Amino acid sequence: MQRILAMAILSLSAVFFGLTTLIVFGKVWREEVQRHRRKRRRELEPKLLAYAHGDAASLLPALGGELRRGDRAVMEQILLDHAQRVRGSEYAKLSRALDELGYVDALIRQLKSRRWWRRAEAAEKLGLGGAKRACEHLIPAMSDEMAEVRMRAAKALGTLGGTSSIRELVHALNEPNRWSTIRLADILTGMGRSVVDELTSYFDSLTLAGKLAALDILGRIRPLHTVPWLEQRLDDAEPDVRARACHALGCIGDPRTAPLLVRALDDEAWPVRAMAAKALGKIARAEAIDPLCSAMRDAEWWVRSNAAHALRAMGPRGAEALEDVLDSEDRFASHQAVLMLEEMGVIDQRAQHLVGGDGGGRAEAEMFIKRLIAVGQIGRLRALAADPANAELRAVLLQLLPAAELQTEAGR
Repeated sequence: MQRILAMAILSLSAVFFGLTTLIVFGKVWREEVQRHRRKRRRELEPKLLAYAHGDAASLLPALGGELRRGDRAVMEQILLDHAQRVRGSEYAKLSRALDELGYVDALIRQLKSRRWWRRAEAAEKLGLGGAKRACEHLIPAMSDEMAEVRMRAAKALGTLGGTSSIRELVHALNEPNRWSTIRLADILTGMGRSVVDELTSYFDSLTLAGKLAALDILGRIRPLHTVPWLEQRLDDAEPDVRARACHALGCIGDPRTAPLLVRALDDEAWPVRAMAAKALGKIARAEAIDPLCSAMRDAEWWVRSNAAHALRAMGPRGAEALEDVLDSEDRFASHQAVLMLEEMGVIDQRAQHLVGGDGGGRAEAEMFIKRLIAVGQIGRLRALAADPANAELRAVLLQLLPAAELQTEAGR
């Protein structure tokens, strides 16, 4: 029994010693590989940079006619690192070198690897290296079973561009995963105006989520020539489509769309009314002021809020309209108006006129303050009355505030 126990202990010790030796050897080996690669990088990088910034048609002569097998990993890393930092002719030369040295073909083969992370890595590297001839191989990767592979292939196609790439990316907006749709929308937006025609052409084939993403992309790119197409979307049967179309029109800011957006303020769906109000604030047309004042009495809070913010965005004209809303019988509308006037600094300006204006200015300011008190929104007035830095204004406000407020402030 003791012999068996001793043998077991010796066996465990041998295994432990072997594992320790293996770990130490592995660490030493990895460090030696990294040291060697750093050394080779210092030797190869100047040659690559001289090629990128020079007139040579090929990188191979600088490498002695061929690239050593042991240097392939190092050179790939150098090429991809610098491809992310340069543009124009330098980028084109690095991309050509990546193909010339056989990396593009190797990465295309790697797209069919059984390991998903290797497929994802290959797609990413092809995009970084600007390997345009890899587009036809990246398109099938858009249907990969792994979402990460699909996303990296999409990003690579977005970098490489081309009509076929755009079409595939537009169709991919139908991804059921919302996070994927957002990432695809960012990729398409980064491609700029080249995606606009594809978005409008394939719009009807998209799911609702894809359509909403497409409208958001158009709003971010802001192509003026799509305004008539977007106006047609205001009659879409789907309320969310109508709402996003309003948003896109507001982002583009064509003043000719104001009448249609005013009409959308009467839409049966409140999200459409809310986005129409927000869009009108960006366009800032005078004819929208009265409809926006009416929208401040809407039953939905978001519509009232967006209408108030839209009037605020219109500057002095909007401020004047907000003052008119103070007398509204709709308490929600008048309270929203007070909030906007406070954010615009109008309340502070009028309060200063109580002590710094002429006779007419003081009378007008006093009337305005009394209207605020009648509405019951006196938070800002209370704060001004509590400020000891302006004793004269404090005294006037304490006279105007209700008796209960006067007692409160006097006791402070």
